[in-house]
Amino acid sequence: MRTIKSLNIGSVVLYGAVLVAFWTFAFGFYYWILGWIFGAQSWFIDMNLGISTEYTLRTFLAIIWRMLVNGIGGALAGLLIALVYNAVAGIMGGIKLDLE
Repeated sequence: MRTIKSLNIGSVVLYGAVLVAFWTFAFGFYYWILGWIFGAQSWFIDMNLGISTEYTLRTFLAIIWRMLVNGIGGALAGLLIALVYNAVAGIMGGIKLDLE
């Protein structure tokens, strides 16, 4: 039996931020592609290069901005989880795992 007595707070904060930023990018990229597929049929994105380029740049920057904002939230969630786990593990002794 091995016991996890505490979590490294910096590692959990970084993990939370990267995990949330990655999934924000994945879903944002998916909706960006859907915007190109279905938006090509709308009046906003016609065969005009200027409008298409503006849509691409604006959407890309929105995804990057959203990754940063959501990454901060993920970092705060990781901080809260690490602090609560370390406090509870200090009282109860941690989680015991059977590793083979």
